[in-house]
Amino acid sequence: MFFQSLLLLALVPILIHAATVTFPPTVGMGTSDVQYTSSSSTFDSLKISNVNSTTYEWYYFDAISDDGSYSVVATFFVAPNTAFPFTGSPTMTLEVLLSIQTPDSDVFYLEAVFATDAQVTTDGDGASGVWEGTGLSFNGSSDMSSYQVVIDSAASMGVTGTISMQSIAPAHYPCSANQAGATMQLMPNVGWANAVPDSQATVQLEINGQNVSFTGSGYHDMNWGDIPFTAAVGTWHWGHGRLGPYSLVWFDGTSQDGTPYTSGYVSMNGAIVDTQCSGVNVTATSSGFDIEIDLADEGVFQAQFSTDNTLISFDGVYFRWSGGLVGGISGGEQYAGSAMFDEFDFTSS
Repeated sequence: MFFQSLLLLALVPILIHAATVTFPPTVGMGTSDVQYTSSSSTFDSLKISNVNSTTYEWYYFDAISDDGSYSVVATFFVAPNTAFPFTGSPTMTLEVLLSIQTPDSDVFYLEAVFATDAQVTTDGDGASGVWEGTGLSFNGSSDMSSYQVVIDSAASMGVTGTISMQSIAPAHYPCSANQAGATMQLMPNVGWANAVPDSQATVQLEINGQNVSFTGSGYHDMNWGDIPFTAAVGTWHWGHGRLGPYSLVWFDGTSQDGTPYTSGYVSMNGAIVDTQCSGVNVTATSSGFDIEIDLADEGVFQAQFSTDNTLISFDGVYFRWSGGLVGGISGGEQYAGSAMFDEFDFTSS
């Protein structure tokens, strides 16, 4: 009976108490239930029931200054590197990655630390999480109107401070607004839910005794999957930015078999103009990427992103950039702003 009890505990590694889910720090055994269709329950809740060697999930937060010279990214992973190869361990699943860019350095700070366990608590549509032992946590309001990442990690990471966001753009799924019964698959076996497409962000950090503070655009989403990321994804071009009254989020990629998938989102002054899974093209240029989102009767939104700052470069298959963004609806007023952009390319690896 003792060994049967141990086996049962190993097969059920996630403990649920009311609206709080607790993850242990190591890979679980058994299968995992994965949610890919939205329900009327919490938008920002966890979507996997068990982290085994092939499943992954993460909460992602970033902020970038209006001129693109500052940025910060905090990612809360529940993922072994057998499922998402850019985390740090095949057995330890709970990791927080923090990167900070300043005008003096694209990679002013880049550090990862493992947690001893993690709790995610849902409240309405929002979620809050604590990655124990890292000093990092996040707090979301029930209506997702505000999020704050708290960094109290002077001892292990040399960083303290906050990233505060007040949302200015409604949440959405890959092909629709926030509604029950919507697909949450960005492509087969990859889920995505974008709680905060854009926000007024205030960043106040102290890094090894140096103050880094700025305001700008903030963003928060989550991704998850039930097979390894590299088994699902062939290419991936994702980004977000703000241009005048417009908030943009785009995705253009392929699955491993070469099938194309896209998603485009545009809001204006806090209201969704369009969110769809067609009419999006992201094309590489000599200095960055051209982005087009067809808004049907509203016209075509065209923007040019400049890869000014390289925040991540990993073996030629994974890049993250920040930089300038210019554009607007074709034939209309043009604006200048800043954006973040991720690229994965596993087609030649």
